[in-house]
Amino acid sequence: MHKNYQSIKISEQCLSDQWPPKPDRALPTYVVNLDAPPVERWKDIVANYKDELNDLLAYMKTFIVEISPELKFLIDLVDTKLPAMADTLPAPYGDEIKGISQGSGLPLGEVVLYNVFYEVSSFCTSVVGQDQDGNIFHGRNLDFGGMMGWDKINHTWALTEKLRPLMVQINYTQNGQVLFKTTTFLGYIGSLTGIKPGVFSISINERNALKGGYIGLIEWIYNINRNQSFITFAIRDMLTKSESYDQSVKYLAEVPLLAPCYYIIAGPKSGQGVIITRSRNGSDDIKPLGKDNLWFLAQTNYDNWKKQPIYDDRLTPCIKCMQAKGKNQVTFESLFNVLSSRPMLNKMTVYTSLMKPATGQFEAYWQLCLDEEASCRPW
Repeated sequence: MHKNYQSIKISEQCLSDQWPPKPDRALPTYVVNLDAPPVERWKDIVANYKDELNDLLAYMKTFIVEISPELKFLIDLVDTKLPAMADTLPAPYGDEIKGISQGSGLPLGEVVLYNVFYEVSSFCTSVVGQDQDGNIFHGRNLDFGGMMGWDKINHTWALTEKLRPLMVQINYTQNGQVLFKTTTFLGYIGSLTGIKPGVFSISINERNALKGGYIGLIEWIYNINRNQSFITFAIRDMLTKSESYDQSVKYLAEVPLLAPCYYIIAGPKSGQGVIITRSRNGSDDIKPLGKDNLWFLAQTNYDNWKKQPIYDDRLTPCIKCMQAKGKNQVTFESLFNVLSSRPMLNKMTVYTSLMKPATGQFEAYWQLCLDEEASCRPW
């Protein structure tokens, strides 16, 4: 895998010339009408992506055990327990998953598998910054699909490449108005990245903790404990219902979860930014914007107060680059440049989202790390 590990290891950038991305890099946008019955909301959209979804799920089923042998139980349950799991999910999620199954023609158990997969696997970088006038900006890279099928010829992750055609922006509407916006993979109904204009923006990063989310999944599937929330459904619940930044932070800091994670939240007012380090039963740390006199927050997939692993330290280069940009350069342009710099950009990075909670401005662009330009780390 490490064709030239030395160059991969030391390749760090802080670019200034990546903005603006070409218009054709903007993700396609679709509308999901929350006033429609949940089972109908996604049918027409997913019908256009049947082949891509089928290709992805066939691959996931084959190679999921590469990530972790303990996940084999999910594959064993695809045709038995997972279809019935749709009926155990809180409204409206079970019916939406059934609608995606009907619209795509994919077996219900496979669509359930796709929708619980984030509980156990992903990597990301998130940044919240405040400019000198107190305006809050939020950026994130989603890195997904690593550790599954490294292509030694093309130096890509097979699952990552199969996810790329499914990247979309979803505008959720209610009463004819946009209620919130998300960046996601089509067919996946939880929220990984989202904004509720004037209220808050949010991104989620996986927390690489012992036992991850598979224990929570076992508890849910076998009805040992269903008094907990799926980590991306909790975000969508807040995007749907929350009326304030503080309400969102409180809920996401306290709600019992199936998996550990990091919630990175920004608000519309000066000083509103936080990293919530979540265990399944509560918060292990809450780091507010302004702590240590910093005008920004940065988070990857490891506890931010600990020494980062030498094999995957994206946090230190991210902090260095943000500091180099300075407080007078907190804009979509500067965040995009930071997130387009190696190693924040790597072989697993599929998109960058940029958000401004006060105005609801929300942009998302596909990313692709090419070795021809500079060495890309596998993750």
